[in-house]
Amino acid sequence: MPSYVLRYSTPEVTALELLGYPGHAGGLDNVATVLAELSEEMGADKLIEAARLCPVSWSQRLGHLLELVGQEDLTQALGPFVWEKARSYTPLRRAANIAGGKRSPRWKLIVNVEVEPDE
Repeated sequence: MPSYVLRYSTPEVTALELLGYPGHAGGLDNVATVLAELSEEMGADKLIEAARLCPVSWSQRLGHLLELVGQEDLTQALGPFVWEKARSYTPLRRAANIAGGKRSPRWKLIVNVEVEPDE
């Protein structure tokens, strides 16, 4: 009988992918809502391990949203990674105008849209 491998995602990888493809996840407001719950299952070490496999812009956006939903332990772990890897500021929402967007030095992020997670 053949054996099969079942591959699945971890909470950390899922969180990063949500920020990589927010349009497929219902937009940034929905992503923030999901992160509020998903982040309770995430570990700082596993988050950094997963972040190393993704574009750094995903980590920049994730850090901002984790901060927004009050996950300080995870943002403390992710912050140094972003500072080491991010070479420039990136927009929170790629398709939105960056003119007038506030800059978040902590995440090297242009906050060009307001994100409102559901309570």
